[in-house]
Amino acid sequence: MAAPFFMQGSGMRDRFSTLLLLIVAASFSPLIHAEPPLPRGIVANDTYDFRSVRQGAPVSHAFIIKNAGEGPLRITGAELWMPGLTVRVAPVEVPAQGEGVVTVELNTERVAGAIEGKVQIQWNDPTRSGASLTLKGYVVPRIAIEPMPAVFLSTFTAEPAERTLTIRNNEPQPLRITSVEHSARLSVSVSELKPGKVFILTARSVNGVPAGRYEESLTLVTDKPGANRIILPVHLWVKPDLYANPENVDFGTLRVEEVQRSDVTASLTQTFFLKRRGDAFRITAIVCDSSAVDVTQSPAGPS
Repeated sequence: MAAPFFMQGSGMRDRFSTLLLLIVAASFSPLIHAEPPLPRGIVANDTYDFRSVRQGAPVSHAFIIKNAGEGPLRITGAELWMPGLTVRVAPVEVPAQGEGVVTVELNTERVAGAIEGKVQIQWNDPTRSGASLTLKGYVVPRIAIEPMPAVFLSTFTAEPAERTLTIRNNEPQPLRITSVEHSARLSVSVSELKPGKVFILTARSVNGVPAGRYEESLTLVTDKPGANRIILPVHLWVKPDLYANPENVDFGTLRVEEVQRSDVTASLTQTFFLKRRGDAFRITAIVCDSSAVDVTQSPAGPS
């Protein structure tokens, strides 16, 4: 009778131990944490074309930002890629499944021509760091100078050059050009193609100007209140009968060990042209004051 009692007691102890182990094991089970809700930023239309506006007219557009995620979308910053742009954000934090507005404004007072202004918005979407918004169109200048607001003249000493520009007044009020200021190296005239609206400016280099490059300007004096002077840069190059183009060769900054490598020196080749107005000529000698520079010519004969 003693043996059965002992066996029963042993089984009870085993079951108790198993139960105890299960309880202890359960108490050390790791806790399972749910992932935090994440935002997802979407911009359905990231480009706005304002077509054409007059210089000085305000340009503004509200870009819609949608949050398709389950967590709040926070606008953390903005980079502006051209002057005259400003940005307003409302709200700064877009709720889950909600919408916000990023308003981009362009001050056209100091810009003209084709415009493409970009704004890079940063937010806390882990799958996409931000969005690029574009404002584009054409700003009609108050006074347009075509093909460009500058005069480029390239000529020889005894061969004056001539360039013409069209000046177009895009404002309702007529414009009158009262005088033109320029250097003695130029001869400038202005004719009226359409009274008060369209003018033709003709700039000529004066015969006998010494060879060289001249950076100067000409000024149109008008009757426009508050902005009566239109300044145009003038780039004048008077060439001798025999000239080099370009006039300087620049290899940049090089380390000594680079110059000694053939793969580097092979890429350090620059070409300039020696030209003469009139008859053919021959290069009789090439003199270089640096032993580190190798100069060759083509063709070998007259040209």
